[in-house]
Amino acid sequence: MADVHMSNITGLLDIDSIVQGLLQAKARDIQKLQNKRATLQAQASSLSNLLGALNELNNFVGTINVSNLFKGKKVTIGDPNILSATAQSDTPNLNIRDLTVSKLSQEEIRVSQGGVNDLNSTLSATTFTLRYWISNTTYEEKEINFSGGTLKDLVNAINSAQDKIEASILFDGTSYKLMLSEKDVANSTKETTIDSSVIEISSGNLPTQLGSLETLQNAQNAEIKIGSNTFTSPSNTFNNIISGLTLTVYKEGSTYLSVEDDYSQVSSNLSSLIEKINSLIDLINSQTAKGGIFQGNAVVTQIKPQIFSLMKPLINLGIINLDDNGKYSLNTDTLNTLIKENPNTLQSAINQVKNNLSSALEDLISVINSYKSIQDRQIESINQKIETLQKILKKEEEKLRLEFSKIETLMYNNEQLRQRLESLAKPISEILKD
Repeated sequence: MADVHMSNITGLLDIDSIVQGLLQAKARDIQKLQNKRATLQAQASSLSNLLGALNELNNFVGTINVSNLFKGKKVTIGDPNILSATAQSDTPNLNIRDLTVSKLSQEEIRVSQGGVNDLNSTLSATTFTLRYWISNTTYEEKEINFSGGTLKDLVNAINSAQDKIEASILFDGTSYKLMLSEKDVANSTKETTIDSSVIEISSGNLPTQLGSLETLQNAQNAEIKIGSNTFTSPSNTFNNIISGLTLTVYKEGSTYLSVEDDYSQVSSNLSSLIEKINSLIDLINSQTAKGGIFQGNAVVTQIKPQIFSLMKPLINLGIINLDDNGKYSLNTDTLNTLIKENPNTLQSAINQVKNNLSSALEDLISVINSYKSIQDRQIESINQKIETLQKILKKEEEKLRLEFSKIETLMYNNEQLRQRLESLAKPISEILKD
C-alpha cells in the first residue's frame, strides 16, 4: 500500500512557498508566452478591423458604374400634384411647356339589377359564361358553374374561376347586389362606350334573384395631350411615349415638364468613396500612431501612401484635397466646373481610380489575410506551448509537494522520537541523582 502524506500538518515546513519558489522560473516562462499571445491576439483583432474596412471599401468600389454616373436624367414637373415622371439614360433632354391631363383611367364597374335583403339568402343554381374584352377584337371567357348558395358563395365561385374580373358585394342601402369590376385595367386596351361593355355575360344568366347586369361606371382610358398630340393609356401610367420617359397622372390639369442631364450621382458617389477611405485612414492612423499596436509596421503603414498614389488622377484634377492627417475632401466647385466643361476627362479619371483601387484593394486584402493567418498560427502554437508547460508544471508541482510532504513526515517522526527520548531520559536522570 502506498504511503499517504499530508502537507503542512506539523507546520514545520512552508511547503507552498517552497514549491512556488522552485517553480517560479517555469511560471515566468508561461507568463511570457501569455503576454506574447495577448499581443498577437490584439494585433489579430486589429487586423480583422482593418480587413473589415478594406472589404467595405472594396465592395463599394465594385458597385460604382462609372458610365451610368454620367447618364442620369433629372425630371422637373411644374405641378407634381398633376403627374410625376421618371426618365432613363436614353431620354432626350426636352422642355414641354404644354402638357395637359384631360382624362384619368377608370375601370368598368357593373352590378346586378336585383339583389337579396339577407346575405344568408339562398340563390338558385345556374351556369353562365363571363366574358372580358381585352381589346375591341379580343376577349377571354370563363364558364362559371354555380351550384347554388349565398351571394358570398357566388362571389367566391367567380373569383376562383378567373383572374380578369373581381367579384364583390355591393349594398345599395336596400339590398345586397353582385358587383363586377376590372381587376387589371393596365392589360386592357378597350375603352367602353354607352352601348358596349368590357364585362359581359355572353351566355347563360345570373341567378334569377339577381337579374341582369347594369353599368355603374364605364371603363375609361387615361388621356394626355402634348401640344397637338393626344396619347391614351388603359392605366394612369404612360410608358415610352418619349424614349425612356414614364408618366403617371394623378388628376386633370395642365403643367410643364423638362428633362435634363443629372450628374448628382457623380458627386454622391465620390463623397461616399471619400467617406469610406477616410474611415480606413482613421483606423490606420490609430493603429500606427505612437504607442499604436502597428507602430512602425511596414505592412500597415504602407497602405496610406498607396491609396494616395491610387487617388492621384482625381487629386491632379483638383477635385480631391488632402489634409495633414492624410484625409481627403471633395472640392465641389472644381467638380461642378469639370462636369459642365469637360465631363469626359472627369469620367476617365474616375474610371482610372476605380480600376486602380479594385486591383490594389484585392492585393491588400490578400496580404492582410496572409499576415493574419500567420498570426493565427503563431497564437495556436503559443497556446500549445502554454498547455504543454502547464501540464509539466502541474506534474512537477505534484512531485515536489509529494517529496516535501515526505520530508515533513520524516521531520515530524524525528520530532516525536526526540520527545519520547527526552521523556525517558528525565526519569533516569532523576534516579541517578538519588
